[in-house]
Amino acid sequence: MDRKNYAQRSVGSIVNESFATARIFKYFGIDFCCGGHLTLDEACINANADIDKVIDAIEGSSEQTAEAIPFDSWPTDLLIDYVLKIHHRNIRAKGPELLELIRKVATHHADRHPELLQLAEFFERSLDDLESHLQKEEQVLFPYCYGLFEANMQGETYQKMHCGTVANPIRVMLREHHDEGTRYKFIRSLMHNFVAPEDACASYRLMLTDLEEFMDALFEHIHIENNILFPRFVELETETVR
Repeated sequence: MDRKNYAQRSVGSIVNESFATARIFKYFGIDFCCGGHLTLDEACINANADIDKVIDAIEGSSEQTAEAIPFDSWPTDLLIDYVLKIHHRNIRAKGPELLELIRKVATHHADRHPELLQLAEFFERSLDDLESHLQKEEQVLFPYCYGLFEANMQGETYQKMHCGTVANPIRVMLREHHDEGTRYKFIRSLMHNFVAPEDACASYRLMLTDLEEFMDALFEHIHIENNILFPRFVELETETVR
């Protein structure tokens, strides 16, 4: 990645340019999904991170850039497909399996690590809330935005959304994204940044690995929607609805 004045750029735009930087922001505790609208300077202040070290890491990430998926260059319908077929499916497939593993680990280790009981409660609530969230996207927001995209590609106009404007469901999605982001930041803290305790068995360590991967995928999901898809939906509506 070429040297640029990162301090006043939004975190979301930096990740859009190279998703490899998401790993860097994760390392420094910088919120790149729900906080993607913040400038890097603001985000570093919030995370108590040294901005010079963050920028050095970004500038040194060129080797990872080739491996990063260029989401920002994808057409809108492909991005929606990706969210549906990768993120939605994986949440529904991996979430219940992970919850079962968390409960198993809690059964055997909660006497020494009572935080596992709280983890099980928080993760179960998350799966319930995520299912409601996914259904809203699948039944309301995405079908309408698929139609917007197709009409725009054909140079045609499209009907006004039944709830007034696409900004209304997006506002709900953003609020729910913020709530999940806050929940998983707490989970990360509760699980000591996913570092296994000395007495952790193989199942405990697997649980922590799977939980961190689940969170990373969820934050990718939130980033794609908050920082790429939702702004595109608003733009498409402006261009297509008359």
